[in-house]
Amino acid sequence: MSRMPRSRLLVAALACLLLAAVSANAGLRDDVDRLVRSSPLRSAKVAVSVRDVDLGTMLVAINASEPMMPASNMKLLTTGAALHVLGPDFEFATRMLRSGDRLIIVGAGDPGLGDPVLLARMSTPDGHPLDVEAFLRLWTKAVTDAGITSVSEVVVDDRIFDHQFVHPTWPADQLNEDYCAEVAGLNFHFNVLHVYPQPRPGRAPDISDIRPRAGWLTISNSATSSTAKKDEHAVGIARKVGTNEFRFFGNVREAVTTPVDVTFHNPPEFFAHLLADRLRAAGVKVGSHRVAAANDSQPSGEAIGPVIVTPLRTILARCNQDSENLYAESLLKRIGHELNGESGSWSNGAEMLRRVVRERVQDESIASGLLVADGCGLSRNDRVTAALMTAWLDSLESDPAFGETFLESLATGAETGTLKKRYQSIDLSGAIVQAKTGFINGVSCLSGFVTAPDGRRRAFSVLVNGIGGNVPDAKKLQDQIVKAIASDLARTVPGEVAQGSADR
Repeated sequence: MSRMPRSRLLVAALACLLLAAVSANAGLRDDVDRLVRSSPLRSAKVAVSVRDVDLGTMLVAINASEPMMPASNMKLLTTGAALHVLGPDFEFATRMLRSGDRLIIVGAGDPGLGDPVLLARMSTPDGHPLDVEAFLRLWTKAVTDAGITSVSEVVVDDRIFDHQFVHPTWPADQLNEDYCAEVAGLNFHFNVLHVYPQPRPGRAPDISDIRPRAGWLTISNSATSSTAKKDEHAVGIARKVGTNEFRFFGNVREAVTTPVDVTFHNPPEFFAHLLADRLRAAGVKVGSHRVAAANDSQPSGEAIGPVIVTPLRTILARCNQDSENLYAESLLKRIGHELNGESGSWSNGAEMLRRVVRERVQDESIASGLLVADGCGLSRNDRVTAALMTAWLDSLESDPAFGETFLESLATGAETGTLKKRYQSIDLSGAIVQAKTGFINGVSCLSGFVTAPDGRRRAFSVLVNGIGGNVPDAKKLQDQIVKAIASDLARTVPGEVAQGSADR
C-alpha cells in the first residue's frame, strides 16, 4: 500500500496542529472512553493505547501503563525482535553431514522442518505432494545415492538450543496439545503425531495409520468402534508426561480425514530414531542413533543431500497469522543463541528480547512495563503494557529495513489468518486491519494497525484481563475500538492529528 512520505506528513501535521487538536481528534479519545465505560466487562481490566505512527504521538491512553497478560500478543514482541536481531533475509538451515562413518544432522532450531502445513504447500521434483514420508526420502535417497551402505551411528546435533523442551509455567494438563508442543534445537513435523483411526465394528479401532510412522512407540488402545446412535464419534490420545507412552481412547464411529493429534517427547531423539529407521528400510546398515552430547566436537564433514531451508518470512507468517506457539518459542530461543553464542534458552531469549525492546523504544518508563517468561504468551507470567505495545509497533512499522516485512506477517481482517472470519460484516470506511489476536483463559487481546485508504496508519492495543467466560464481549469491545479508529481516520484529513489523552 502506497503511503504519503513521512516527512510531508510531519510538516503538514505540525502546520495545522492547533486547529486539528480541537476539531478532529478529541472525538476518538471520547469515543474509545465511552466504549470502554459502556462495555459489559464490568469485572474485567481493560487497557487501551492508540498511537499515530506517522507522528509518533499517543492519541488514546486508558490504563495504558498497567502491566497486563498479553496472551498471543506476546508474539508481536518476539517476531519483531527476531527481525531486529536476525534480519529479514535470515533463513533457518538444517543440514546432514558425513563425518567418517557417521551421519550428523545439524539442527538450526527450525520450527518449520517437516511441518505438515508447509509440506502441503510443496511438491517433490517430479510433481508429487511432499508428505512426511516423501520428505524423509529426500535424505535417505541422498545417502544411498552417495553410495553409503553402512554408518556407525546417526547423530542429531541439537545443541543450538538447550534441552528444556517445555516451559515450566505452561499448563501441565495441556502438554498433549499441539499449542504446547515441545521446543528443541531440532524440531520435526511440528513435534506432533497425526493418527488417522479407522473403525472396526465390534473391536478396537485400527490406529496403525500414524504419521510419521514410528513403530517403536508404545501405544495402548482402549477405544471402541461402536456405531450405535447413542455412541458419538469422540476420540483422543493421552501421553504420559516426559515419555513417549501413549493411550488412545474414546469411540470411532467413522473413518476420519482430519487427524487426531498428540505431541511427542524429545524431538531430537525422536528424529534420530526416525531417520535411522528409514535408512535401514532403504538398505543402509545403521549401528545406533543418538543426540549429540555436550562434550562432542563441533559438527564437520561433507554435506550429504539437500540443505532444508525455511525463510524467516515464512516463520513470521506461521507465528503471527496462524498464531503457532512452537514458531514463537523457536524464535525466542534462536535470538537467545545470538546473545552470547550459547544454547538458546528461555532465559537468554528473554534477556535478548528485553534488550531489543529497550533499544527500540528508547523510553525506559515504557520499556520497563515488560516481563518476559516465554515468547508466545502461553505463560501467565508474561506482562506487557498497552503503551509499550503501540510504541513497539510504531518502532517496527517505521523501520526501513523490515517494516513492510513485519506488516505482511500480520493477519488481515476478513482475509487471512486468525482474522479471516473477523471484520467481514463491520464497516471500516475502507480501512484495513492488520493485527494479532490473543487468548488464554481469562485473557483476550488484540493489537496491530488500522490503515486508511490514503495510507495514514494508527497502531492500537486493546488488552483485556479477567474476562471470565465473557470472551465475546471482549472481542466485541476490541472490534468497536477498531471501528472507532477507522471512523476517526475517515472523518479527518492528512495532516490532522489527535490530541493525546491522559492515562487513567
